[in-house]
Amino acid sequence: MKKNNNFVTVRAWISRVTMLALVAGAIAACGDQSSNNPDVVVVSPSPSPVAVSPSPSPVAVSPSPSPSPASTTVVVVPTTSPSPASTTVVVVPTTSPSPASTTGATASPSPSPAATTVVITEPITDVVVITTAPDPQSLANRRVQFTEVKVQSVIGDRPFWVGRSNNEQLAVVLDPALDKGSAENKVVVKSGQTLNLTGVLKPMPPADLAQKQWGLSATEAQQLQSQAVYLQADKITFKKS
Repeated sequence: MKKNNNFVTVRAWISRVTMLALVAGAIAACGDQSSNNPDVVVVSPSPSPVAVSPSPSPVAVSPSPSPSPASTTVVVVPTTSPSPASTTVVVVPTTSPSPASTTGATASPSPSPAATTVVITEPITDVVVITTAPDPQSLANRRVQFTEVKVQSVIGDRPFWVGRSNNEQLAVVLDPALDKGSAENKVVVKSGQTLNLTGVLKPMPPADLAQKQWGLSATEAQQLQSQAVYLQADKITFKKS
């Protein structure tokens, strides 16, 4: 009985030793594995911080000084010529900008006052200029100064025809001042006379009005309608034969 107890005791110690040996071997194996296969830690590099440019501070724009009245602005406009570097320079007169003007909008220059064009025309001196004009009405209010023009025919107290021939003639009507008072007895126009005439071209009135104003028959008044204008003569000189 005593021998059995010793056997159990020895066996228990052997089991304990075996367990310790196994534990020690496991620990040693773990140590070897740790040294042979260390954990690999992949460290992703942190993205380098992006440099943030500071916001540009607003630039204070001082108003441009008022240019002198004679100053000009030069605008360079590219042209469509083959040379890419060619430019056209357009000089635009400017006006003095207001001191309170702000940037961001282009101020248009104030329009210059419209220039007044005065056209001085010489008086018409040839009947053919009037009779062959494409638009005789455009000659209305033009001054006329005929020298040695021939009377073709007389059709009333005041109206008559002058020109080179029946195909190149102009209707003339004496100004009322030449047909009254002492002038009435002096101004007697006859066919074939040679005259110097001065006056203004006027639009031809309708036949009924011409008949009434100038004391014509209906036929005579209708004949005048072939012309768009007539000469209202304010000066007449008879050439002595």
